[in-house]
Amino acid sequence: MIEDRPASLLADPTYRTLPKLPLKVDWTSIPELLRAAMLDLSGIQPITKAMAEAAGGKMWDKPCEGEVELFRKRGTNFQLVSVVLSCLVAGEADGAQQVRPFAVTLIPASKRGAVDQRPIDSIAALDVSKSLETEPVYSGYDPFSGEWSLYGNFLDFLDGVTEGYLDEIGLVVDQFFLATETPDDDQILMMDVRMPSDEMKAKYEKHRKKLLFTPFKKVEARRVWGAQTPIELFLLQALAKEKLFPESQMLIMEDGATFPALYHLWHDIEFRHSSGLVTEADLYFPKERLAVFCDGSHHARSRQKAKDAAINAKLEAVGIRAVRIPGAEIKFELPKAVERVKEVLG
Repeated sequence: MIEDRPASLLADPTYRTLPKLPLKVDWTSIPELLRAAMLDLSGIQPITKAMAEAAGGKMWDKPCEGEVELFRKRGTNFQLVSVVLSCLVAGEADGAQQVRPFAVTLIPASKRGAVDQRPIDSIAALDVSKSLETEPVYSGYDPFSGEWSLYGNFLDFLDGVTEGYLDEIGLVVDQFFLATETPDDDQILMMDVRMPSDEMKAKYEKHRKKLLFTPFKKVEARRVWGAQTPIELFLLQALAKEKLFPESQMLIMEDGATFPALYHLWHDIEFRHSSGLVTEADLYFPKERLAVFCDGSHHARSRQKAKDAAINAKLEAVGIRAVRIPGAEIKFELPKAVERVKEVLG
């Protein structure tokens, strides 16, 4: 359960009303680079050169006999993993309720409290498309804590229920089979992430591989993109009511270029010290070149204030304005925080 929701959001009765079906997902809130990097997860993952050779160059979600034989010889087991979206309400489009993802999570299937693992013959017999047709969801899902209450069919959860929070329903939009082991010499085929340097590209791909393809040791949610704290979500929800939709988690370079970040990429000290990288903005308006930072209490310390001022100066030098909003202001004076953003947007 997402806690400490601002009073100004709770005062709006529509905030606690579940939207009517059908829901239409606006994928544009997830940057194109990350949509290609994350949301094409289906079939067997990770895709390797050995798999491509075993399949004769043509690969589908359902493994062919060559792939089955490859993994049968290796004795590889697989985990069924769901790609889960957490969304906020974003108005209507084409007569349907439009929602925008603010977080993407991976959650493994479980059995008797443990991660479910199956051999290749069992995987080859499964048809995840049938499961996805039932519109499975995680109910009571908090993407920040990774906790949920139930897993099941969307229509079953909404049958006769009108009150609740959309952001606590995790929509399962895809499923894939994650290999529990991949030989070190087995080359993983990955898309070009188009980073500005080979150094950053290597670090980005290393983080992506760890995030997406590390087998699960326990039943838990693994965040791969999106708002990192509830205060970011609350500000996003308040801005959405004003028809303002910034991008989340954007890396900003010294030349003013921007790139979307995978979850906790900025916390990776090795990546954070890449040459030419200035900062990661919590929210970013690309057309207006406005970076918004939702600052926790540690930003009140003198040393952190000096760091923030230096970052602001670097951003200003490349024509990017910065707005820093204390977390306490978002919690207790959310309308004021929204007005500050709107004022700078002009």
